[in-house]
Amino acid sequence: MKRWLIVTGVLALIIAISLNACAQLDQFGNLRLGNEYIEIVVNGNEENMGRFAVDITGGNPIASGDDGEPLIYGRPKPWTSYSTIFLDGEYYVFGGKTEQRAGREANYGEVVLPPTIISDSGQKAITTTGLFGNVEVEQILTFSKSSTTGLFDTVLIKYRFTNLDEVPRKIGLRVMMDTMLGTNDGAPFRVGEKAITTDTYFIKGNLPDFWQAFDALSNPKVTAQGTIKGPDVTIPDKVYFADWGSMADGLWEFKFDPGQEFWREGEFELDSAIALYWAPMMLEPGQSQTYVTKYGLGGITVVPGLLSLGVTSPAEVIFDTQTTSFPVVAYIENTSEIVTKDVTARIILPEGFEVTGSESMKDLGNLQPGSTAQVAWNVIPVPGHSVPANITYTVKVEASNTDSNQVQRQVSFTPPPTLTTKLEYPTDLGVQEAKLSPNPFDLLVKIKNEGGSPAYEVKTQVVLPPGLDFAAKEKMSKYIGMLNPGEEYLIPWKVKVLDEIYGKMPFEVDIFSLNSQKNAIIGNLNIPKLNNKLYLIPLKQEIKVGEYFGVQIKVANVEDMSNIALNLTYDPVQAKAMYVSRGTIFILDDDHLPWNEPLVDREQGLISGIGGDLSNSTLQDGVIGEIYFKAVQTGPLVLKFSELLFTDSNGDPVTINTEDLTLEIRE
Repeated sequence: MKRWLIVTGVLALIIAISLNACAQLDQFGNLRLGNEYIEIVVNGNEENMGRFAVDITGGNPIASGDDGEPLIYGRPKPWTSYSTIFLDGEYYVFGGKTEQRAGREANYGEVVLPPTIISDSGQKAITTTGLFGNVEVEQILTFSKSSTTGLFDTVLIKYRFTNLDEVPRKIGLRVMMDTMLGTNDGAPFRVGEKAITTDTYFIKGNLPDFWQAFDALSNPKVTAQGTIKGPDVTIPDKVYFADWGSMADGLWEFKFDPGQEFWREGEFELDSAIALYWAPMMLEPGQSQTYVTKYGLGGITVVPGLLSLGVTSPAEVIFDTQTTSFPVVAYIENTSEIVTKDVTARIILPEGFEVTGSESMKDLGNLQPGSTAQVAWNVIPVPGHSVPANITYTVKVEASNTDSNQVQRQVSFTPPPTLTTKLEYPTDLGVQEAKLSPNPFDLLVKIKNEGGSPAYEVKTQVVLPPGLDFAAKEKMSKYIGMLNPGEEYLIPWKVKVLDEIYGKMPFEVDIFSLNSQKNAIIGNLNIPKLNNKLYLIPLKQEIKVGEYFGVQIKVANVEDMSNIALNLTYDPVQAKAMYVSRGTIFILDDDHLPWNEPLVDREQGLISGIGGDLSNSTLQDGVIGEIYFKAVQTGPLVLKFSELLFTDSNGDPVTINTEDLTLEIRE
């Protein structure tokens, strides 16, 4: 049985934030984020950490009966609703462990970020992050517009998976919510033309755009709505409506009995819940996947009467390749004391729109006193007609023995988002000190929304071929969130070229959003071939007479070096060689490899025998040695290599490209 838990001694911490939303830590350890309509409540205690509930604050602006009522059970601390992470065939519950019925025997990951206030797409949000092996999962809860009210009276529920592993992982998600309408814990779920009061499920391809629930149409106290399809949500693969007890006991699969009323499993109380499933999929290393759904308040235009009539539909519709129609749902309640006979409901559409898949008038038969019926239509624009900025339609209900009733409702239309992308990167890499430069290089992706409506959950993904890789701490996928019309966003990456790669190297940048087509751009990187090289690098740039200065002897891009011996000549009139020290290439894990002590002939200006034995090293480049000189006379000082001997592990000679060095000694 659900029990209210009381925990005291936690001080309230109030944080002022923007967009008419405020956050606070309450006396029960919950982090709260609210606005003028609803409040998100997230459990911040060690037990049940991250589980959430939703309460109504002001709710419906034109009604007062819903103020302070719950939409998801969670008083005084959320624990009954939870989300299940599918990972490679195992099931884990998101957040902190529990000692209660909902997920008590489950596996759990590690909470690496407790509930915290962040900014998400310009709005304040509460995020909690868990780690499941090497898969990171973020739960992000923020406010969103209801599709039917057009107000920020809905919670956007987001889970983002990121594969931090080096191998693909199979991931999936179930979000189970313990819905509650004020004191009503078993109100029917209204889906299309059905009032669902028993175990029912829907699968992809047959999913409604939304479901609603309310207590009485003539005077609804609380109207809840879950959004299943839309431009800013991720369509689930299946949705279940059942009793809370069964869903609480089953982490993924649960006791499901079609036709069984929502009696809580093992008890004798009505207690409904909903579970949304996103089927397992493979997530590649570095890749991210986001799942989004919405739950909050619903908008119904109600006209009371003997036949009370309520009508709902999206307040705004984006007509694009994914959305070519919109639903209209009408609820009819017989509030009279007689049987209303021959009831019909008819939708009257303006020119340029029509009903698809059914007739515009529907027969409901006779309605008993106090009973409710519901009908649904799917509305599309007539082919060849332009879509206006908005329309007003009418739904009319009639009966043969009572007064008729009608409702008008408006729908506005906006064009879809259009994402354009530009890439900035060095198309031709250079070579500096025998190495590619720059490496890593900067890849800048510019995204702009040139359409007429927001693009939701915009994600950019860079797909690299073998030979290119991301720099340290970079991710394959990066999220922008919502991109409004006219907005532009810059996303930087650092990409590195691996050894022994050269030539023309193509890569791909993909742009995704929930409500626009995938946008893919191909970039081409020209990588020069790196030759092996022996060269000299001065340790200081300005050299004056009487000063001491050093020069490093460096080698680069030699695949197989076993032994090195070389001579270096210089003008003894210009400078005097003081000594030669071992280079870093002869130091391996704090151990010194065999090094030949060079001979310095200051009269002839010759340093001979520089090198040593590298047979126990796999390095391809590094510092062979450092020579320190004293500047004696002004003028150019030329350092040249002579009598080189490089051999590989087979004892065969290796041809080396050399580069001499000229330094200027000044007064």
